[in-house]
Amino acid sequence: MLMVYKKYKIALIFLLFYTHQYAIAQNYGGNYDWRMIGGGPLQLVSFHVGSSTSITHNGDTGYSLGVSVGWNYFSAFYGVFDNIEHVFDMGMRVKYNFNHNVIKSHLVGAELYLHFPYSTTNIFAKFPQPFSLILGGGGIFVYPDSKASRADIHGYYVETGIGIAKFFIVNVNLLYRWSFFPSGVSQGNAIGLQPIEQSFHVEFAIF
Repeated sequence: MLMVYKKYKIALIFLLFYTHQYAIAQNYGGNYDWRMIGGGPLQLVSFHVGSSTSITHNGDTGYSLGVSVGWNYFSAFYGVFDNIEHVFDMGMRVKYNFNHNVIKSHLVGAELYLHFPYSTTNIFAKFPQPFSLILGGGGIFVYPDSKASRADIHGYYVETGIGIAKFFIVNVNLLYRWSFFPSGVSQGNAIGLQPIEQSFHVEFAIF
C-alpha cells in the first residue's frame, strides 16, 4: 500500500511540474510551447556530466564535468524566427568542461545548435525537433598535475555531434572531438599524447 502511495505521489509531483512549466511556455511568447519547458529560461544555466572515451588511446575512458550558459532555441527569445518555425532554428551556449581522461584538462569554448525541421506541415507545429546538429570549439588548458608531465601544454579543439531532446530539462549530447596540441607535444610525456587527439563524449545536460 505504501509503495502504491509513493507512486501516486511521484506522479502527482510530475503532473504539477509539467502543468506549471506548460503554463510558462504558453505565456512566454516562443512559437513552440514544448520548447519552453527546457529550451528557454530554465536552461539559461545548465550543468553537464558525462563520459569521455579516447579513440587515440584505445578506448581509455574517463569523465567530464561542466557548466554552460546560453539559449537552446533563439526562436523562444523575443520571437526570433517567428515566421519560419518549420524551416530552421538555432541556439548557442558558452561552455566550461573539466575533462579527466588520458590527461586532466580545462576546456573553455562555445557550442552552436542547429535545429533543422523534420516536418513542413502543421501537425507538429507545436513540437520542436528531437535531434539537433552540434558544432563547437574552444581552448584546452592542461591541468597542472596532469599525467602529461608538462603543465604548460595548451591547445584547441573542434567538435561535432548530435543533441537529443534539447527542449527537455534533461537532454543528451553525443560528441566527437578533435583536440589539437603543438607538434612537439609527444616528446617529454610518458602517456604518448599526440598532436591530434580524437575522443567520443556522451554528455547529459541538466537544467
